Amino acid sequence: MSTQMNDQLMEAGILLAVGMSVVFAFLILLIAGIHGIAWFCRKYPSAEVIPHAAHNRTIQDRTTQDNNKKSPTSVSPQVAAAITAAVHTHRHTTLKS
Repeated sequence: MSTQMNDQLMEAGILLAVGMSVVFAFLILLIAGIHGIAWFCRKYPSAEVIPHAAHNRTIQDRTTQDNNKKSPTSVSPQVAAAITAAVHTHRHTTLKS
């Protein structure tokens, strides 16, 4: 092999090692930052923190209210037939194009 190719391979290897090291360092800093923020939030909680059980009850109440507002999930046979025909037509027209 020529000297120029060896130099290029060496430069590619160095670039690979530097790039992987930078990504690894970034991920380590990201994980450390997330752990630091979690530690800070546990040590100094906000005054507006809702207890876990109360929070779960609030979410359940919201979903129950949302479910009561929704219309029934069944679809009439005419609507199902129309949707089926539309899908069938769409599939056949896009396959021919």
